[in-house]
Amino acid sequence: MNRLEIYENKKKLWLFFSLMVILAIGFMIPIVFYAMDQSSIELYIVILSIFVVAAVVWGSVKVISRINAKLPYLIFDEESITISPYPQQHLRFSLADIDGVIPYSINGQNFIGIVLKNEEKQLEKIPPNLKRAVKINKSTGFPAFNIHLNYISRQDLPAVVERFERIGLPLGLETAN
Repeated sequence: MNRLEIYENKKKLWLFFSLMVILAIGFMIPIVFYAMDQSSIELYIVILSIFVVAAVVWGSVKVISRINAKLPYLIFDEESITISPYPQQHLRFSLADIDGVIPYSINGQNFIGIVLKNEEKQLEKIPPNLKRAVKINKSTGFPAFNIHLNYISRQDLPAVVERFERIGLPLGLETAN
């Protein structure tokens, strides 16, 4: 089995970034009107707009870091699977440690959950920000570690499904569609 690298769909990320810029511009309008004439808009609307713009700018920085990431989102090696849920942070799972995979969907977001034989051992090795995401996954009843399929382009999805089947972890037909 050769190495397979799957990168994030940059087109989706650019589209999301564009929508965030439009949202920030829309919420900048009340701030500009307030700066020109303080009696034209209520102060609480301006304060709300400032918070929304700050949150959108923070999110835009995160999206740009994902766009500029050089690492693949998903790597299949001969003996492991590596996922990069955040830029510059990756999780490597040995195929021997994987008990199975579960495809699932939440509100139109498709995932492949990775079920490990010894999750506690993996939890000790991961960074704190990934631990928070894992805790949320586990508390909602989903697998602790997952692959977000909406990050992957439609052209790469059949290769991912085929690779999981080749290593003995079939996903079923609902993920392939």
